[in-house]
Amino acid sequence: MSHGPEHHIEHAEHAQHAAHDPFDKRVTVSIAVIAAVLAAVTMLGHRAHNETLKLQGEALRNQTEAGISHSKAANMWALFQAQNIRGHMYLSLARLLEVSSTAQGSEDAKNKAITEWKDKRDRYEKHELPKWEKEAKGLTANAEERELEAQKALQESHEIHARGNRFDLGELGLQLGVVLCSMAILTKSRNFWYAGLACSALGILVALTGVFGLFIAHH
Repeated sequence: MSHGPEHHIEHAEHAQHAAHDPFDKRVTVSIAVIAAVLAAVTMLGHRAHNETLKLQGEALRNQTEAGISHSKAANMWALFQAQNIRGHMYLSLARLLEVSSTAQGSEDAKNKAITEWKDKRDRYEKHELPKWEKEAKGLTANAEERELEAQKALQESHEIHARGNRFDLGELGLQLGVVLCSMAILTKSRNFWYAGLACSALGILVALTGVFGLFIAHH
C-alpha cells in the first residue's frame, strides 16, 4: 500500500490537536484504534507475502533437483538395460556353443569358451546388475520425493498467498475507514464517521478470514 499505518496515526494526532468537542474526540479515538489495527493487519500481510515467496523458491528448488534426479535415474536405467542385454548376449553365446555341432577346435576348447561366457554372465547377474539397479531405484525414489516436497510447498504457498490477499483487502478497508473518519472531523458529519466505522469493521472481518483461513479454497 502507498501509506503505512504511521501515516494514519499522524492523521489521528493532528485530528486530536484540532478536536474541541466530544464528537471530534470520539472520532479521533476511533481513528487511533483503527490505525492500530491497521498496523497489525499490514504486518500480517507483509509476513504472508514474504512466506509465499520463500515457499515458491523452495518449490522451484525441489522441482529443479527432481529434474536432475530424473535425468540421472534415466541414465542409470539405460546403463542397467545395456548391461542386462550384454549379459544375455554372453549367455546366448554360451548356449549357442553348447548346441553347436560345427564348432571349431577340440571339445576342451569348446567347453572352455562356454565356461568363460557363463562366468561373464554370472558376474553381471551377481555384481554389476544389482549395483546399477539399486542406484537407479535410489535416484528415482529421490526424484519422486523431491517432486512431492515441491508440490507441498507450492500448495502451501497458494494458501498463504490467498491469506495475504485477504490481509491486503482488510488493510484497504481499514485505510478507507481512517480516511472517512478524518472526513467526519473536517465536515462534522456523523455519516462519514459511521461509514468509516463500517468500512473498518468490514476490513477487520476480511482480515480475520485470512487469520483463520476461512472461505479459502484448499488445493
